[in-house]
Amino acid sequence: MQRALMVAALFAAVASFATATPLIGRGAGTLKPLQFLAEVDLGYSQTGQKYNWTDSKWDGLADTLKTTTISAAVIAGLAPLKNWEVLLHAPLASKSQGLNSALGVGDVELHTRYGIIAGKLAPVKLTAVGALAFPTADKSAKPKIGDGKLAGAIGLIATTKPFGKAVGHLRAAYWLNGEVNDTTRAGNMLEYVAKLDYDFTKMLQVWASLVGTMQARTEINGVAKEKTEQDRHVAQLGLVVKPVPILSIRPKVGLPLAFVSRGGSIAPFNAGLDFWVLVP
Repeated sequence: MQRALMVAALFAAVASFATATPLIGRGAGTLKPLQFLAEVDLGYSQTGQKYNWTDSKWDGLADTLKTTTISAAVIAGLAPLKNWEVLLHAPLASKSQGLNSALGVGDVELHTRYGIIAGKLAPVKLTAVGALAFPTADKSAKPKIGDGKLAGAIGLIATTKPFGKAVGHLRAAYWLNGEVNDTTRAGNMLEYVAKLDYDFTKMLQVWASLVGTMQARTEINGVAKEKTEQDRHVAQLGLVVKPVPILSIRPKVGLPLAFVSRGGSIAPFNAGLDFWVLVP
């Protein structure tokens, strides 16, 4: 039992600074038939606080307990048919905590997207999404690079027709998580994104979003364990710069909304730099 509780605590630490996944990282538009997308999402964060369930507040972490993460998610996909995409997501990360460090590939995911409402004249574009995550991460890594579980997800992405120079997005997905090991099953998770884009020019866009995840309690031997659930809500601000038509460079920063978040550990901020290449 003590070992199982330790596994649950480790799992909570890994998922603690997660926001929305790349499954709902794009708007409702789909690629053209045989069009190709390549994406590299770089990120940095360092946990600084741990949730105190007794007092319902965040306490500072000692330096030896802070987890530093440098990530590089690689995504590649194409559209075999009109309104249908298939993508592969490989998360890479370097993590360190105290004297421990790990470098490797997390849980690889297969994504699919299908445009349900895709007409140019429609007031809202609607795309259905789905994913399978495979337990490819090294389960012995400390800190853990991935959750080491089989998981599946379904979701919907809605994008409004432009109003002036702005476009709105609402996205959500629900993840059914599998077993981390013989005794431990990760809690299911709901994720969402509410986002507003504003185009200053064809080469420069500013966007702001509210991103979050709500994960249920971890189960050990079929019993849900108290104080293992986690809620994460993050305000993000970013740019999209297009130096050439096929390349988008996307710097971004996120600030956690601690007053509506709970469980695990959080970073005071996270920063990212994404590169998207769209080949006609």
